[in-house]
Amino acid sequence: MKILVAEDDPVSATLIVGALRRLGHEIEVVPNGLEAELRLVADRSIRLVISDWMMPGLDGLELCRRLRGRSESLYTYFILITARSGIDARMAGYRAGVDDFLSKPLNLDELVARVEIARRILEMQEELVRRSDELEALKQELELRNERLADMAITDALTGLRNRRHFHRLFESSFELSHQSSQPLTVILLDVDRFKHYNDSYGHPAGDEVLIGVADVLRVNVRNRDLIARYGGEEFVVLLPRVSAPEGIALAERLRRSIADRVWREAPITASFGVGTSGPSTSTPDMLLDHADQALYRSKQRGRNCVTHFRELSPRHDRSPIVHNSSVRSPIPLKLPTTGTH
Repeated sequence: MKILVAEDDPVSATLIVGALRRLGHEIEVVPNGLEAELRLVADRSIRLVISDWMMPGLDGLELCRRLRGRSESLYTYFILITARSGIDARMAGYRAGVDDFLSKPLNLDELVARVEIARRILEMQEELVRRSDELEALKQELELRNERLADMAITDALTGLRNRRHFHRLFESSFELSHQSSQPLTVILLDVDRFKHYNDSYGHPAGDEVLIGVADVLRVNVRNRDLIARYGGEEFVVLLPRVSAPEGIALAERLRRSIADRVWREAPITASFGVGTSGPSTSTPDMLLDHADQALYRSKQRGRNCVTHFRELSPRHDRSPIVHNSSVRSPIPLKLPTTGTH
């Protein structure tokens, strides 16, 4: 243990050092309180201070007050040497932060005993700090693992996108917010064309590679604030708060071209897109999702690799001007089933 002795009397200092070094402690001696304060600031490993009360410049009581005014992770034990024996003097010392007292003239056996008490107390405190640090490290590790588990619960393992469950949770809250604020909410559903045939022809690892590649295309082209999720199998969904129908169609078209233009290892890949946008007549989240699903089904009927917005399917719906893939003819308004094979 490292001990600092602040004693202006050379004889007393010599006696203290001799007694403590026989115990194996590392001792440093200074002749006054000011030098003691400088050593305590410079060396944070000092664990015990033995100081005379009456010293020039800075007395032992004020030295203790200044020591207690510092913020330290480990405690420094303070023993005050004094010829004062009254209760008032002891109480002043305790109020200043003194832990123990030694009376003059010094009794070396008592000195050794009180230093041994200080050592045991400091070792227990160090053990408590060590265990506290271990508990804090375990707590942080547990929090990190919980965060990872929570992230895994909402993440698709293959693509790294959010999964269907997470999409529906955010979709419902986004729809409610859109309804309250009268801001549009657009949903894009996309389905990889003829994916089963691709899997059968080139194997499931090649199919997984396609799904990962489509996910990469979506990440590159969709804003961070929007939600991309793997909806199931070869189907993906993009949730676009505060995005109008023309903006949603433009994004879907950009995604369609990016997938079609990408160089795929085994064979060209395309995807079909269905877009739905909330409006006054869209009363529930399920209705909006069904609109996007019907539009996707219509894209499949039109020959795949194209974009359809639900507004093109119903003459009763708002028919705002829509710009999309000009190479595909405009569909004839008709009512389609809400479910079907994509």
